[in-house]
Amino acid sequence: MNSSDELMQPVSAEELVELEDFLLSEKTSENAMTLDMVDGYLTAIVVGPTTPLPDDWMPYIWGMDDDKAPEFASDEEARRLTLIILRYMNTIAGALIDNPDAYLPLFDRCTYANQEDEDLAVESWAYAFAMGIELTREEWKPLFDDDEASGLLLPIFILGKIGEEWDDIAKEELDEWRDAVVEAVAGIYEFWLSDRFGDGE
Repeated sequence: MNSSDELMQPVSAEELVELEDFLLSEKTSENAMTLDMVDGYLTAIVVGPTTPLPDDWMPYIWGMDDDKAPEFASDEEARRLTLIILRYMNTIAGALIDNPDAYLPLFDRCTYANQEDEDLAVESWAYAFAMGIELTREEWKPLFDDDEASGLLLPIFILGKIGEEWDDIAKEELDEWRDAVVEAVAGIYEFWLSDRFGDGE
């Protein structure tokens, strides 16, 4: 199996648990992402106007700029976990290519111990999606400047509480915005399709 084939292998549930366990362990910074954050972050990278190099986006999964580096047990562990992340990004991309309307964020594919954990997962996903936008904020400007398309970001910014004005929204309204995430992601993906394939205006 060559490296290209390896990167396209689907990620198993067991591998995602392995990644999550590492992210939550003392081997990483307290600012390392949770798995829900990784899902939102990678989704933003996949649906955006351009794909930054892994060296530009991978470090933020492990924490902030001045945080300690992850303490991998070996070079093999570092390679394995990095490969899981890259394959997971490709899995998200593949799902969107196959059918953008069928995309589901991780929080809609998981069960949680209680409502509080589930609400935190949704907020974390959306917040990390916004982090993914910030990686290439200038390239995202055409979407922000489009009066209609920019509305696609509203569910994500509200759920991620990007701005103080969203702090006091009622739970019932938040649930409605949560239901709008799938349509928002599909719409953002389709907005940038022409740019992705090089035939945009």
